[in-house]
Amino acid sequence: MKRAVLAALCGLVVIASTAHGQAQPSRPADVAAAASARKLLAASGATRLMLGNLESMIASQRQSSPQIPAAFWDAFLAHARRDTTQLIDMLVPIYASHLTQSELEELVRFYTSPIGQRLTAAQPTIFKESMAAGETWGEQIARMVGDSLQKAQGTPPPR
Repeated sequence: MKRAVLAALCGLVVIASTAHGQAQPSRPADVAAAASARKLLAASGATRLMLGNLESMIASQRQSSPQIPAAFWDAFLAHARRDTTQLIDMLVPIYASHLTQSELEELVRFYTSPIGQRLTAAQPTIFKESMAAGETWGEQIARMVGDSLQKAQGTPPPR
């Protein structure tokens, strides 16, 4: 499990690095969509949400990987917090390539509305609680599958 989470974290870094090198607006029409995507990311609190999620993942990694020095995690988080502009620059072309200018503008209107701002404020808590629910769900499935496999092999499950 520890390796899987660390591998996923490394994978995100690799994917993000690749996306930055490849996804840049290339046509004049993309400039308006990119500007709207940037507004959307700001209005939706994307940076804050992503940093919160990263902090949660790192807190979990600190516990499950005590062999990695705390100084590494501290420096990693400090750098991530300082370098959010690069993250947004990487996300803008992704949003602009998957959503039309009209859709981006509509989403900006939503996220700047009172209900959109309410959602933005609640998202970090919703995500954290959803991650905990997903972890519990995954553990239940793992126990069920493990028990089933052990029964099929004729050995009692460990308690």
